Amino acid sequence: MAFLKYEDVLVKVGNDDIFADTASINVEASLSESRNIYGEIERYAPTNGLKGQMSFEYYMTGALPTYLDITGINEADTRNGSFGGLGFSDAYTTSFSLDVEPYSPVMISSNMDFYSALTSNISSNFSNPTSLSNWTNKYAHGIRSFVAGTPSNINNTLSVSYSVSAQRMPIYLAGETTPTRVTKQGVEVNMTIRGDNIGDVLAVSGNHAEITCHMLDMNSNHTLEKLRCSGQIVSQNLTVSAQNYLNGVISVRQVFQ
Repeated sequence: MAFLKYEDVLVKVGNDDIFADTASINVEASLSESRNIYGEIERYAPTNGLKGQMSFEYYMTGALPTYLDITGINEADTRNGSFGGLGFSDAYTTSFSLDVEPYSPVMISSNMDFYSALTSNISSNFSNPTSLSNWTNKYAHGIRSFVAGTPSNINNTLSVSYSVSAQRMPIYLAGETTPTRVTKQGVEVNMTIRGDNIGDVLAVSGNHAEITCHMLDMNSNHTLEKLRCSGQIVSQNLTVSAQNYLNGVISVRQVFQ
C-alpha cells in the first residue's frame, strides 16, 4: 500500500460523498478466553459481533444530510459506506455536533457505529470537492448565522453549540453474527448559548426555552438549515475576566425518546 494523502481518502455514507477535513475508522472484536479444567487457555471465543466506529469532520455546505437526522430517521434505516476504499455496512449515526462562532465557518463533527467487517482493500478514491454531487458552493458561517427565541433578556449571542445524540443497541438472533436490528434509544438535543445574560434565574424544574438557530450561507441570505431545540434550561453560568465583559451561558436539553 502506497502512502495516501488525505485528499485521496474520500468518505462515503450511502449516496453521499464527503470531503472530510479529518476522519478515522476502527473495528473491534469482543473476545473471551476459554479454559479447560486445568485452567489452560484453549481458544478465544467471540462474546459479541463485530462493532466498528467512524468519526469525521467536514464543513457545512448545505442542509444537513439525511443520515444525520437522528431525531426523525427510522431506527431500521441503515447505511452502507466506505473509507479510503474499505467498505462497511449496517451503519447508524450516534451523534453529531457543530459550533457557531464569530469569524469561523461551521464544521460538523459526526460519529457512526457500524456492525460489519471491513471489506475490499485500502485504495485511493480522490475526488475534487467541486465535482461531488452534493457540492453547492455554499458555506454556513458565524458571520451570517443567528439565534432566535432565546430568553428575551439575552440580547447578544456570542456563540452557539448544538449537538444531537442517540444510544444504539444491536439485537442478535441465536446463531447469527450480524444484528437483526439496531434499536435507537436515549435521543436528545443539547444547545448551549453564550451571550450577555443568562435569562431568568434558573428554577428547580428548569426554565422552558424555544430556540432556533438559523444557519445561513456566508455569501448570501440563503438559509441552509434551521436547528431547533425546545426543552428545559438545565444550567446557567456567569464568567468574567480582566480586560473582558461579563458573559452568560445557558444550556438547554430536549429529550425525544
